[in-house]
Amino acid sequence: MQRNYLVIKQFLEQEFPELQGNISGGNYPPPAYAVLLMQLVSIIHICIIPFALIGDVLWSYLPYFSSRGPPKIYKTAKQYPMQTFMILFFLVPTVVQSKITTGAFEIMLDDEVIFSKMAMGRFPDYPELLQKFQQALK
Repeated sequence: MQRNYLVIKQFLEQEFPELQGNISGGNYPPPAYAVLLMQLVSIIHICIIPFALIGDVLWSYLPYFSSRGPPKIYKTAKQYPMQTFMILFFLVPTVVQSKITTGAFEIMLDDEVIFSKMAMGRFPDYPELLQKFQQALK
């Protein structure tokens, strides 16, 4: 997204020299639930690693499982180690990361939104951008 911002900035500064040095940008903040979800995935990863390295013995040290043994989901995951690894360390983080990367792109002039990718669902084209800026600068 940084590249898109720089291309638009360069285009606008060429077309409107009065904007030179007055265009700024930054990352749109991700939703709070997505950040929390990513932290939760990281914690789950850290908790899974000892079970992968030590195995069944670790369950005997946990009070609830010391008499019952490992839970069924652990046994199933152990039967399909490659699938479990792929889901937990590739698929789940990819889905969560897609929630963190908003793809937001908004162009504002004097606190007025000129173009919003979030609202329009697409990236602006140059003629449209020129028209909107010409209208806004009048």
